[in-house]
Amino acid sequence: MARTQAKVKRSDVARAVTTRGRVGRPPKALAGNIEERILDAAREVFLERGFDGTSIDEIAERAPASKPTIYARYAGKPALFAAIVERSIEEVMNLGPSYTPPPGTVQEKLVGVAIAIVDRVLKQSLGLLRVTIGEAYRFPDLSCQFHEVSRKRATQPVAVLLAETIGVSASAKRGPSKTSEASAEIFIDLIVLPLLMRALMGVKEKTIRKEMPGFVRERVKIFLALHTKS
Repeated sequence: MARTQAKVKRSDVARAVTTRGRVGRPPKALAGNIEERILDAAREVFLERGFDGTSIDEIAERAPASKPTIYARYAGKPALFAAIVERSIEEVMNLGPSYTPPPGTVQEKLVGVAIAIVDRVLKQSLGLLRVTIGEAYRFPDLSCQFHEVSRKRATQPVAVLLAETIGVSASAKRGPSKTSEASAEIFIDLIVLPLLMRALMGVKEKTIRKEMPGFVRERVKIFLALHTKS
């Protein structure tokens, strides 16, 4: 996993640890963005170790930040876990306004958007999806929110593309209609979800990426054929 600029090298962490093995005050260069450092470190450890295997001590070491500093902001592991999931909700599966479908036929554009969604999840969201699924019994509301937002974010660009390419109605002011959103949900279930389920179940990313273009093209053909019949 690539580290953000807010994260630090192990050597920096080591310099922030006192001779007694406890995390002391960080160097001046690391003094800013304490909350970002804590959340970045917590996300790393939760993804590596899961909820039960994560300790505040390890988060403090990686940040680096003292345990009192962490507890002053977050009551404990549950609060930290909730904070990193809530922060990630704004990022998950969001292709953003800059996304432009590839040129070509309707089929090629739909293939492009499906691959873009899966690619974003594999790069940025898969680990957190796994953790939130695993902790759904402990954080049911948080897990539901994360997965509902994930689905909505994945559906939105598909609905827009369907409205623009195959005549599924849309309003210029209100965006995609309920019809285009329903069609987009079917698209996600038929094409995107099977690939994500394989990834969540442990199939190697390399294997999924190798099989994805052919799988997506065949499923898009089926989707378009069903849409034409309807």
